[in-house]
Amino acid sequence: MPKKKKRLFARKKKPSSRPKNITFNLVEALVRDNKGRLLLLKRSRENSFFIGKWQLPGGKVERGESPLHAIKREVKEETGCSPIELRQEKYFFFEWRFDGFDEKIALTVFSCKLKGPLHLCLDHSAHKFFKLSAIKKSSLTPMSKKAIFE
Repeated sequence: MPKKKKRLFARKKKPSSRPKNITFNLVEALVRDNKGRLLLLKRSRENSFFIGKWQLPGGKVERGESPLHAIKREVKEETGCSPIELRQEKYFFFEWRFDGFDEKIALTVFSCKLKGPLHLCLDHSAHKFFKLSAIKKSSLTPMSKKAIFE
């Protein structure tokens, strides 16, 4: 009986349509400077959604990854800095209607400080430390709005 060859590259299945219920496991970081201001990153045109909106550093938790490992990775990728003094602050699980689909979202919010010089990735066009009173809710992505104000 001939041996089957292993496929080096998995075939990508063409999605017929997006499933109605997807759980997104997300993390965001509340990063404060020594004056207590909060770091926000402005989304660039490299993103599909929320272009020009401000957000906290963060993103998706990858399969098999813990939220703690994910926030370390995301902060490093988005700011070029190492997060230090990490502490979980909040956890939310909620349903959200986005782009015509009902989504189930898990959001873990951490606080931390940054070690090293800040360098943005291509996903962001600007960064700024804001006083909480100066943050306009309308200029934030929905997840960052929830993480900061709820």
